[in-house]
Amino acid sequence: MKIIRIVLMSLIFIPFLVSAENSVVLPEAGVTPQSSFYFFDKLGEALQRLFTFSPESKAKLEISFAKERIAEIKVILEKNGVNAKGLSVAEEQLGKNLANATSIVTDQKKEGKDSSALSKEISDELDPAHKELKSVFKSEKDAIEAQIEALKVKLSEARLALDTTLVESLTKEISDLKAQEELLGKYEDDNDDNIEEENDNLDEVLGLEKSASEKIREAEEAKAEFLKEVEAGNITIPDGVVKSFDALLSQAKTAFDAGKYVEAKNLAKEAKKSLKKLIKNLEDFSNTLEDKEDLNDEKKMLQSELENKLKDADKEEAKQIKEEMKQKIEELNKEQEDLKEEQNQIKEHLRGVEDNEDENNNEGDN
Repeated sequence: MKIIRIVLMSLIFIPFLVSAENSVVLPEAGVTPQSSFYFFDKLGEALQRLFTFSPESKAKLEISFAKERIAEIKVILEKNGVNAKGLSVAEEQLGKNLANATSIVTDQKKEGKDSSALSKEISDELDPAHKELKSVFKSEKDAIEAQIEALKVKLSEARLALDTTLVESLTKEISDLKAQEELLGKYEDDNDDNIEEENDNLDEVLGLEKSASEKIREAEEAKAEFLKEVEAGNITIPDGVVKSFDALLSQAKTAFDAGKYVEAKNLAKEAKKSLKKLIKNLEDFSNTLEDKEDLNDEKKMLQSELENKLKDADKEEAKQIKEEMKQKIEELNKEQEDLKEEQNQIKEHLRGVEDNEDENNNEGDN
């Protein structure tokens, strides 16, 4: 079960559509936003902008700054985690650097200049940088997951030892780590949205037809990578869960063939987003299955522990042992019920996606 969860986690962080050839080497992070001297770093960048003149050089300079922001994010996460001071600052600055770069390209087009070559060059720089950023977040997510797994082992031992204080402490630690994981996911999504938006701006420079064609190709490659990883991980997925994706992609191709390039592009983007949501739901479902298995194992161990303790216990001790064990079993049963409810909610969400898609298709037929 853990293997399945790991494969699904890797799917969530798939750096879609970036080839292995387009690797990127990050610059040194230098001073990070956590330092009171960070303003010197920003001052230095402002001076570089002042003495950079051509639009091409200005755009490339902003991308180099963006890579430095990614390096800063990496250092902050590695040293201080997702709750670290300065992380949001680095993220905000990254967004500004990317927006500056793409606005230079789009401004050139507005002035009637051919900026398609520059747009392609900036896009080629941006894609591997995005890949590296996703790798940074994945590494931090893996580290948090490892901590959670280690604490779960300790939690199981504490329950067996009937150490209520330690159980409460470990439960809180796990809860805090899961909150960090959720915040990390939010940062990840925000960055994806920002970079997707800037990529869209660059695509517009290349022309609507080429932009729409590129988005359709990206969606197709995303699904192919998803199915490949699912097969490699021997993962069974519910029938029809990619139905929404297939419907959206089909509509995108139909719109493209009809010359409706804006509509085609938007539908292809929605298709890729639906696939990402699907992967997240499957990963959540896998986590609940794993947690349920862990709870079943704990119940078995508790019952075995009860039998062993009762062998040498007198009547009064046996009564107390049974009461303690009963309480622990009830707690585990409650956790199992909560997990079952969570599983049902995820299943309903997956079914809801399909039902909504059926309704949309029916409306389109009428």
